[in-house]
Amino acid sequence: MRTERDILELIGRALREKEIQRQRAAQRLAEETEAKRVFLQAARAVFTHVIMPEMERFTGVLNQARMRPTVSDTGAFYLPGSSDATLIAKFALPLLRDQVALPLSVSFEAVFPVGIAIYYGDVEAGLDEAKSQVEEVPLEDVTRDLVEDRLVRVLENHLHEL
Repeated sequence: MRTERDILELIGRALREKEIQRQRAAQRLAEETEAKRVFLQAARAVFTHVIMPEMERFTGVLNQARMRPTVSDTGAFYLPGSSDATLIAKFALPLLRDQVALPLSVSFEAVFPVGIAIYYGDVEAGLDEAKSQVEEVPLEDVTRDLVEDRLVRVLENHLHEL
């Protein structure tokens, strides 16, 4: 038979173990939140200095050819230090037709901790409706040449669909 002291020690040990588990979970959450915050700051820099400038340059060239691309960017709503942001930039060349076989837009989305997810789709589609396999690229590998290549693919699709 257990004594009162044995039972109280059992309770104390269980409570200490629960407290240690709670502290570890809180620490893991804090570390993940900090890692996500740092990742999003880096991703924001990639969007600001690589992706959006290339989209704007490409849009200027297409405007000279009397084409009307659309560019959208959720990064404008990112608050520095936030760890729950969605960063997406989308480039599209819409056609005034209901049926289009090839994807006419490309999206660049920050995906923690992978980097940037690049996917093609319809002008109004999101990641879950991608028309191709999602390409995941580490942040440090996203270059203006890579962005330009993806924009040219959308242009080629648009010209094919005309």
